[in-house]
Parts: sequence; structure tokens; C-alpha cells
Amino acid sequence: MRKGIFCYCCMMAILACGCEFKSSAGDEKTATKTKVVTSADNNALHGAVIKNDIDLEASGVKLKEAYLVDAKNNILTENITRIGEKIYVIIKLDTGWVKENGKSFIGASERISTSAGKVVVNADDIFKDYEVTGVDMEDAKFISLSAVIRQADPGLDAFVVKFRVWDKKGSGEIRGKYNFKIKD
Repeated sequence: MRKGIFCYCCMMAILACGCEFKSSAGDEKTATKTKVVTSADNNALHGAVIKNDIDLEASGVKLKEAYLVDAKNNILTENITRIGEKIYVIIKLDTGWVKENGKSFIGASERISTSAGKVVVNADDIFKDYEVTGVDMEDAKFISLSAVIRQADPGLDAFVVKFRVWDKKGSGEIRGKYNFKIKD
């Protein structure tokens, strides 16, 4: 009888180890994935709120927040858009860019690739027109970079956006990437 009970307990333990239990509160589809960066991560990102699974690295600046919005400025709960609709990465800074006469001189690049790695958009310096005049230092604390897919081959619906924002007069830099999908 003891062997039977022992075998039964072992079988139950094996079954319990093979099961996975998941629990959540709230509606997962409407909740935006949010990460608050701790000091164990990176000083330039410490305390920053990063949403939408945006992967960021920063140096020489103090990041406050990063997230994705649609063309109507609604924060995205999922990284999904439609053909022809823009998706924006919003980057808010506390401090960082060098200031000259109330102006900051920043550059920004963006590369959009398919999930297979084929580059579909490559913009080297989005703020090149402001190279001489600069941008107001307060405006430079709020960066918005857009991505749009105007057409895609059938079955091609996953994209990766890599971006970089840098200080042309200093050492501040932000590098990041995020994934998004196109839905019908």
C-alpha cells in the first residue's frame, strides 16, 4: 500500500511540475506594457517610464518617458497600425542637450526594416534642416519620430524601427528600437 501511495504522490508531483499557471488582473489587451527603469539598469534612464516594449539606451541625457502614439496622439496599447497610418515614438527628456543661445542642435536617424532584415526606410538625419539654426531648447526635450508603411507585400506585416537621436554640439545620445505590426 505504501508503494502505491508513494507512486501516486510522485505522479502528482510530475504532473504539477508540467503545468503552467497564469493569472492577471485587468484586461491584458488594453494595458500598455510599461517599464519603470531602476538605478540597477542605467543612470541616464533611471526613473524613466518606457512603454510599448521600446528598447532604449541613453548617455549624456536624462530620459523621462518613451512611448508610442497613433496619428491622433493616442497612446498605443499594442504596437499595431494599418497601411498608410503613422506610428510615432515619443521621447521626453528631463535634461541633456547642450544649449547655445537658447537653442539645441540635435540630429535624428531612423531605419525601418522588415522582420527579415530588409531595409524599407533609411533616414540619416531627420533634423538636418535645423543644423544651422537649431531648435528651441524646450522643444528639443520632446522628440517625436514617425514611421509609416505605405505598402507591403502580402504576408509581410512585422517591422522593426531603429532610431538614434544625438547632440551635434555635445555627447548626448539616445538609441532605441521597437517592433510593430500592420493589421488589415
